[in-house]
Amino acid sequence: MPAPEAHPPKSLWWLEALLWSLAIITGVAVSAYVNETAREIVMQGLAYFFTFFTTPFVLETSTAFVGVCIVMFINARRLDREGDGWVEMEITDPAEPKDLSLGQTPSDKASEI
Repeated sequence: MPAPEAHPPKSLWWLEALLWSLAIITGVAVSAYVNETAREIVMQGLAYFFTFFTTPFVLETSTAFVGVCIVMFINARRLDREGDGWVEMEITDPAEPKDLSLGQTPSDKASEI
């Protein structure tokens, strides 16, 4: 029985996106702290954002979308840890002559079993 394949090394693909997001949020927070006009613009933008996402249709749709994304993220992590679970099955054709001795027909080989 062959040895099981080693899992590929874990990649940190999400780290770059997280660092960029933190850098942008930090930049906006610092500019809002330092400048009163920037603070007013950020607060007004957050108020519009909150108002838009709490409207009835958008709230349910965005909640469902976030839920589906969470389920897909959890499933992707599980697949990375456990593997996909697919099993490859070798199917041989019984009509195909295999390992026949010289001068032996497939029916002779079958009668030996």
